[in-house]
Amino acid sequence: MNKIFVGYTTMTHGLKGELKFYTDVSFKDRFLKKDFPIFIHFYPHKITSVRPHKNHYLITIDSLFDINLVENFRNKDVYILESDLQLLENEVVLELLVDFFVYEKEECLGKVNNILYNKGGVLLEIQGKSKFLLPYQPYFIVEIFKKEKKIMVQNVKGYLI
Repeated sequence: MNKIFVGYTTMTHGLKGELKFYTDVSFKDRFLKKDFPIFIHFYPHKITSVRPHKNHYLITIDSLFDINLVENFRNKDVYILESDLQLLENEVVLELLVDFFVYEKEECLGKVNNILYNKGGVLLEIQGKSKFLLPYQPYFIVEIFKKEKKIMVQNVKGYLI
């Protein structure tokens, strides 16, 4: 039962029990939908409704349509179960690559510290002998072994200082 941090709530919105929910994960379309199970502060709930609003989402949980019933869910972390995403064998959630070890052939180059997003794409921040950024592209990423927490890469030597 691997829980994934997906965002956090801040405050209520309006009188009908909506919560402001902030997330920046790459797979939000997989869980931000009706009847998807979530955990708010480690307690299970189901999303009743969700809609985008400015730079966040407004969600209703457990059919609680009253502001007084959702006050306790303000400023809480939100998690989901990895198994609920129903990933295919070759699908990868980028945020779960943190703490994976990066190898080129037999040499360990370091460990993924962070996933960074920019206009050019996704970058893996890797800490080894030195810190470097590696674009998440097929030119560099050969294969990902989820169970071993291992990423095989190629063409990386030019990025190392």
